[in-house]
Amino acid sequence: MPAQRLWLRPGCWTVALAMITLAACQSTAAPTVAPVGQQTQTQTYQPVALWTWQENVITHASDEAAFFAFATSHGVKRVYIECEGPIQRNQPALIAFLHKVASHQLTAELLFGDDEWVLPGSGYPHQGYAVSLVSTYAAQLLSKMTTGQPVAVHFDVEPYALPQWKTNRNTLAKDYVDLVTKLARAAHAIGLKVSVDVPYWYSTIPVKRGPVTSPLNQLVIQTVDDYVIMDYWDTASRMESQATTDLTYANGIAGKAVVIGALTSCHQHPQQTSYCNSTNSSGKAYMEAQLADVASVEASNASFAGLAIEDYTGFRKLKP
Repeated sequence: MPAQRLWLRPGCWTVALAMITLAACQSTAAPTVAPVGQQTQTQTYQPVALWTWQENVITHASDEAAFFAFATSHGVKRVYIECEGPIQRNQPALIAFLHKVASHQLTAELLFGDDEWVLPGSGYPHQGYAVSLVSTYAAQLLSKMTTGQPVAVHFDVEPYALPQWKTNRNTLAKDYVDLVTKLARAAHAIGLKVSVDVPYWYSTIPVKRGPVTSPLNQLVIQTVDDYVIMDYWDTASRMESQATTDLTYANGIAGKAVVIGALTSCHQHPQQTSYCNSTNSSGKAYMEAQLADVASVEASNASFAGLAIEDYTGFRKLKP
């Protein structure tokens, strides 16, 4: 997916919780104790998954080193790594990256995304192409690996970004359900799970298929393994409220996982959809406090599988 993609979703909008990772800076000088009230507190980070849309972390050594240094010091436990190019044209580099993911005690999901992939058809940029990324290229990748394999394929396909959503929404929504069904079938056939990125408001979209009408969120949750909510807002209370419907439904289906995502990209409209904004509701420390609250509140949900942050570029630039 192009790195310049804007993360604001129209209309608004797997990671098991582990021990909190401490991001600490060590000094080579002899330690000194600051007076009480002047001691520097170490920033703590919630364990999260991290979207990474930059393929250069796979193909460039310096970018890769910087990525792993950041990930291991900022609570990252799972990597959603965009790899549409490398999985087709440079599998050795992707395999080497995945081995390093494993060596850092992280897990990986192969990330792909394009809104037009929702459209029926066999060639690029249609459904058949998206499915081939799994059935052909991910299958080839796994056949070359004995360790460090990814655990899932992960798709960000947002049909509401297409003009047809305004004129023929029901057809496009049905096409999306068909797509994720094909992706799940292809992924499961090679031993992988399938994750999808979704806005928090899919429960408000009715989908009529024959005589039956169902909310779009339910149709997708029934089909995929991990339902990753782009739950983009800058307060814990709003994030919790927005995730309630999806979590409640998924709680009733054994084995379903719901991940709650936060946004760190700047210059969003409205700006409150991101933890990078011009208000006091911004920055790493503030975001971490909000995410800790979300994790605590949602822990009682059987389907709650943790938190995710979009994305690496935004997170590393976020002010303290």
